[in-house]
Amino acid sequence: MAIPSERKRALVLSGGGGRGAYHVGVLRFLEEHEWFPDIVVGTSIGAVNGAAIASGHNAHSLWALWRRLKTKDVQKAHLNPFDGNYLLDTAPLRETLQRDGWLDFDRINSDQAQVHLRVTAMEAETGRLCVFGNSDDMLPGRMRPETINLDHILASCSIPIIYPPTNLGGITYWDGGTVANTPLGAAIDAGATEIVVVLMTPWDEAYQAVSLPASLLDAAGMAFEWALLASFQADLKLFRRVNDMVRLELENARLRAVNDILVEQLRDSDMDIDLTDEDGNGIPDVLERQFQMLPEPIIVSPDRPIPVTQIIRYTRQGHEMVYEMGYEAAKHAWRAAGRVVEGEG
Repeated sequence: MAIPSERKRALVLSGGGGRGAYHVGVLRFLEEHEWFPDIVVGTSIGAVNGAAIASGHNAHSLWALWRRLKTKDVQKAHLNPFDGNYLLDTAPLRETLQRDGWLDFDRINSDQAQVHLRVTAMEAETGRLCVFGNSDDMLPGRMRPETINLDHILASCSIPIIYPPTNLGGITYWDGGTVANTPLGAAIDAGATEIVVVLMTPWDEAYQAVSLPASLLDAAGMAFEWALLASFQADLKLFRRVNDMVRLELENARLRAVNDILVEQLRDSDMDIDLTDEDGNGIPDVLERQFQMLPEPIIVSPDRPIPVTQIIRYTRQGHEMVYEMGYEAAKHAWRAAGRVVEGEG
């Protein structure tokens, strides 16, 4: 199967380390509702899961891998913290991804890839967000199309201070989530018109503020969560502003069309333009096709904070907890978007 020319549906997977099984619960729900992504954008653990999807994994096979993933399969203590600028070594993650069948780079980089894959990382020396992909963007400019390899994935997972940076092509990279944990823009540039965003931090506007942290670890966790959300909030604000601009363009198009009609009527001549308006919104279809507003993304997020310790802990019990949270959160977001949840009346 060739990389699909269709680029309608995009799945944006945020970072979150050991909470990555949450993505799989969301994916299970989407697959049950026959929603399959054409584009997957991943940051940090989202890059791992995104690359696994591009390798041909589905929710069932990916969950089988996650259920047996343990902390020792991802990281080990950095025995000499004075030699380097990190606390934990990710050599085990490199070995695990290669050994256990998570990723198939021959497939990702061939016409057998299931999706258009986008992986993000941050240049350590400049702080610039880089987007790597296995295909060209529809809106070129920011993304680097190139052959994706394991170093791209590890670069996206290189959380500063916690994990070592990754060298790729002579450039040092850190976790893409440092500057854009949920890169909505990368999905739009790839050509998406229908987007599901998966966050691992509560997002619902009705969500009540949490209590002030009682410990240093809780404080660090809260600060980390809000920092990860900040970039997505900026992305979403820009997304809505672009849609506002499109609405203005559509209104201008409608007024121009009305003006053209009046001019033609005054001249009592045949009109050269097809002014068919099948949806009855007052805008001729031929003009409306020139502009396109993107629907609001479906934002999947937990209804309560996931413990920050889950970021660097990989346990069967933790995976099962966040997997179910992801499934239920996807159901809630699907229903809130006005879509039918299978099995509900």
